[in-house]
Amino acid sequence: MSCQRMVTLVLLVFLLLNIVEDEAASFPFSCPTLSGVCRKLCLPTEMFFGPLGCGKGFLCCVSHF
Repeated sequence: MSCQRMVTLVLLVFLLLNIVEDEAASFPFSCPTLSGVCRKLCLPTEMFFGPLGCGKGFLCCVSHF
């Protein structure tokens, strides 16, 4: 019985790791698709959309849709 539990646990961990990897890679939006610019700080006239596809420490700033 403990062998079956171990196999089930290993399969669940494997599936969870695959889901987390695929989720990050398949996110459809990035800063360029929103016509945004990666900056350290957004201008007052721009909307802040987080670090969508920008490098570490940069924010996605979109001036219009």
